[in-house]
Amino acid sequence: MRIIVRLDIKNNFVIKGINFEGLRKVGDPSELLKKYYKEGADEILLVDAVASLYGRNNLFGVVENAVRNTFVPITLGGGIRSLDDIK
Repeated sequence: MRIIVRLDIKNNFVIKGINFEGLRKVGDPSELLKKYYKEGADEILLVDAVASLYGRNNLFGVVENAVRNTFVPITLGGGIRSLDDIK
C-alpha cells in the first residue's frame, strides 16, 4: 500500500471544503508538507484548486519550498494545459 497525500491550495494556503459549500484555510503548505513527509507519506500531490478558474498555475513557490524539505515524489495539478506551463 502507498500513502499519497493531496493538498488543495488556494492563494498559498492549504484549503478544505466544508459540506461541499465553503472553503476554509487549514494551514501553510510548507509546514503540512514537512509534517506528512515526517509521518511517512510516499508521495505528495499539490493541486492549485483555483488555477483553471483564473487561468494560471501558482504552485511554483510552494514547490520550491517543498523540494528543499521533503524527499518524496511531488506531483502537481491544476491549471496545467501543456507541459510548457511547468517548464
